[in-house]
Amino acid sequence: MIRYEEATKRYGPGTVALDGLSLEVPAGETCVLVGPSGGGKTTALKMVNRLVEPTSGRVLIDGRDVAATDPVTLRRGIGYVIQQVGLFPHLDVAANVATVPRLLGWDRRRIDARVDELLELVGLEPAIYRHRRPDELSGGQRQRVGVARALAADPPVLLMDEPFGAVDPLTRSRLQDEFLRLQRTLRRTVVLVTHDIDEALRLGDRLAVLAAGGRLEQHGTPAEVLARPATEFVAGFVGAGRTLRRLDLLCATDALASPAGGLPSADGPAVTPAASLAEAMSALLTGDTAWVRVVDGAAVTGVVTLDSIRAALRAPTHPEPHGEVEVEEG
Repeated sequence: MIRYEEATKRYGPGTVALDGLSLEVPAGETCVLVGPSGGGKTTALKMVNRLVEPTSGRVLIDGRDVAATDPVTLRRGIGYVIQQVGLFPHLDVAANVATVPRLLGWDRRRIDARVDELLELVGLEPAIYRHRRPDELSGGQRQRVGVARALAADPPVLLMDEPFGAVDPLTRSRLQDEFLRLQRTLRRTVVLVTHDIDEALRLGDRLAVLAAGGRLEQHGTPAEVLARPATEFVAGFVGAGRTLRRLDLLCATDALASPAGGLPSADGPAVTPAASLAEAMSALLTGDTAWVRVVDGAAVTGVVTLDSIRAALRAPTHPEPHGEVEVEEG
């Protein structure tokens, strides 16, 4: 777990990069710091591994103030992924991934096994990519190697600063999919920085929306931020397409209904319980029907209708644990 307690960073009179940030990132979750340039996102991220020291306040990992830990020791236990990747150009892929394990004194056999394991995990065949140099890789492949390197020593905490911002949109989408797959498997505590609200909504278990001057405007789940923006700034940053974005976040079970005539057993369009409401609505419209079945295996659990979708969008969004809205003053 990562906890910010009134973390503030000032760079002289009148220059505040981060203003009293207080929030908690539960273990195993992804918190996305999102907002415009000048909002203190990268400053907040770098406080976790002491690349930036707070002027006041503190940052804790599992209850321990990071300021009490030697910075070199601290950083070796935290994975760090940046937009520019930062691979060593004179080393091959295997040597890049092995950087931290080698510093920690792992033996050669253990390092080789870990390198192969991680390359497979990020979708790069070891036999093909192990001995390639960074300049022989595409941007997306270099980014995957960067993620593998960050995970090499099995850190419980992963920091990601605009990790997918330097690649084309299609590669970016694929890397986002890869990150979600990895996170479902590994459940690391992740702090990720982006200025892209759609990326934040897709990747985050929770969002921390920061405004210029490093003020925290809202901290909550993506569904909560979309449904109930805490301030005018958040509403403006999220944008006018909030309803469409909520259709992607809510799933069929959020709009489940039981028709008066009983559940249909067959025929007509169907979606799984995990399908988004956007998928369910598409099935409704293209199927030209009053309802779409929600099918879990062989069982029909209910239907989704346009009325049930409207009701789901109107329903209050309840915050999950630690997902309460916090608004910082000043």
